[in-house]
Amino acid sequence: MIKLVAADMDGTLLNSKKELPKKLFSTIDQLHKNKIKFAVASGRQYYNLLKLYQDIADKVTFIAENGAVVFDQGEIIFYDEIAYDNVVAVVHAVNQIDHAYPVLCGLESAYVQAISNDEFNRHVDMYYTRCERVSDLLAAAKKDRICKVAIYDSVDAETNTYPNLPAFKERFKVVVSGHQWVDVMNASVNKGIAIKMLQKKYDIHYDETMTFGDYLNDYEMMQVCRHSYAMANAHPDLKAIANYEAPSNDEDGVITVLENYLQSNR
Repeated sequence: MIKLVAADMDGTLLNSKKELPKKLFSTIDQLHKNKIKFAVASGRQYYNLLKLYQDIADKVTFIAENGAVVFDQGEIIFYDEIAYDNVVAVVHAVNQIDHAYPVLCGLESAYVQAISNDEFNRHVDMYYTRCERVSDLLAAAKKDRICKVAIYDSVDAETNTYPNLPAFKERFKVVVSGHQWVDVMNASVNKGIAIKMLQKKYDIHYDETMTFGDYLNDYEMMQVCRHSYAMANAHPDLKAIANYEAPSNDEDGVITVLENYLQSNR
C-alpha cells in the first residue's frame, strides 16, 4: 500500500510547455482521500511552488530547492543554510565561467545580479516568484539565509558549468538539475534525504513510497523507495537506477501511473 508519493516538477509533472497536467489537482484530491501524502520535490523555489499549488496547498508537502527547504502542513520543518564564506567562494568561482550566472536562493527571496540579459532574466522569473535584482549580490546574501546557489548556463550546464566546479564537488552537493542549470548545496542536501525525513515523521516505509523524476537532481529520490519511476524522457543515468519507467511528461506520465494505481486499489 502506497502512503507517500513524491514527484519532480520540470520534465516530470510539467510538460514541455511548462503546463501542469489538467487532472493533477483532482488526482491529489483522490490521493488525499486514500490517506496518501503527496509531495512536490523540485529544484524550484518554495514561493514559486506555493503559487502554482495555491488552490490545493493544504494537501501538498513542498520539498523545494532540491531538498534544502521542506514545508509540511504550512510549516517549515527543514532548512539547510550554506555558510556565508562558502556562498562567497561559489559565487567567485561561477563568475570565472563564461555564460554562467549565479542565483542565490534564500529563505526570504532569491537574489540575482541586475544585468541586461533577457534570456537569463526570463528563466529567473520562471522559477523564482520572489526575486530581488541587486547591484551587490554578496551584500544581499548577508540579509538572508542562503540554502542553494543555482547557476544558469546559457550554453549547456552539464558540459560547461559542471566540469568547471571541481573544487566544490567533494565539499558540496553539486548536481546538474536541468539542461541549463547546476545547483550547489550543502553536502547533506538532496531530495532523497528530504523524503527520508517525511518517511520517518509519518512512519512510512521504503515499500510504501512512490517517486517520479527525470533528471540528475532526482537521483537520490529514486533510491529511497521501491516504486521509483523515471520518466520516458529522463536522463539515461536516472533510468539506469529507477525500478520502473513512466510515460513521458508530455503524455502526463505521472497521472497515468497514479490513476492506474488508484484504480487497481479500489
